[in-house]
Amino acid sequence: MKYSLFTSIAAALVMLSSCSAETDELTTEHNVQTTISVGMNAQTRAAQALSTEKYDAKMYLYEAAGATDGYSFKTETELTGSELTVDGLTSGYFYKAVFLAVPKGQTPQLPANDLNDTTPGYDQATATYIDGKETDTDNDIFRSILSFKASTATSSQNTVLTRQNGALEVRIKNQAGMTKVSLHVNGHTTMYVNDGTGGQVITAGDPVALSKTITDGLGASEVRIRINLLPQEDLTDKAGSDNYLEITTAAGTTKYPIKSDQPTIPIYPNQVTWLTLGNGTGDFDVSFSGKINLDDDDWDGWN
Repeated sequence: MKYSLFTSIAAALVMLSSCSAETDELTTEHNVQTTISVGMNAQTRAAQALSTEKYDAKMYLYEAAGATDGYSFKTETELTGSELTVDGLTSGYFYKAVFLAVPKGQTPQLPANDLNDTTPGYDQATATYIDGKETDTDNDIFRSILSFKASTATSSQNTVLTRQNGALEVRIKNQAGMTKVSLHVNGHTTMYVNDGTGGQVITAGDPVALSKTITDGLGASEVRIRINLLPQEDLTDKAGSDNYLEITTAAGTTKYPIKSDQPTIPIYPNQVTWLTLGNGTGDFDVSFSGKINLDDDDWDGWN
């Protein structure tokens, strides 16, 4: 009798162990899904839901089996609203969901992948910011990167896209008799979809010459001219070979190289670098939107 009871208990333990093992295996291999709420921080301090009426947006999903494995491209999804459900995820796998958005009608369009063997992985994938034409001066591009490990515990997540380009704006004060103002600066055409060690905008390829000219409103006490750019460490060009401002009056055209008494003139993501001309020396005074707060009706540059 004692032997039968022991045998029954042992058999029950084996069955429980077997069930537990099968449950663990199913949990590990079972495909799960996650719902992502997508916000946009375009002009205000507070993020709002992404408007797909104003922006074209896509998600690019990259997958890795382990935390130290390389992330390979898995799928691309065009967003039709501010909430997206991603299914087909493998429990225990690691993912990078890259969200990109551009204003409706802007060219170039967001990159399209065709799921073939040549589709680059997360570390190598790029997005074209401008086509490289000299007049590509007003483009915006927004990005967010959501990293997560798939499981039933990651069923709901949030991400917020922010502007990845910055801008150079020249402010000309108290200059009478201007008939034409032209800003010339070199800018990058392409950025990697990844953000390096976190929060970075990494450009690819050589920069191209960009130019903007204005002829209206030049009688104002302050005239502004702006070019949107991917981030750069330094735009200083003391010789004025590539980066310079030209002011035309009845007396002729004067060239002002982009230079200042500051060590560098950088472009930051989601900020405006302001150069003010009017100190009488020919150099520009440098300031940044993020440091002197919201002094811009069109784009506050809040980061």
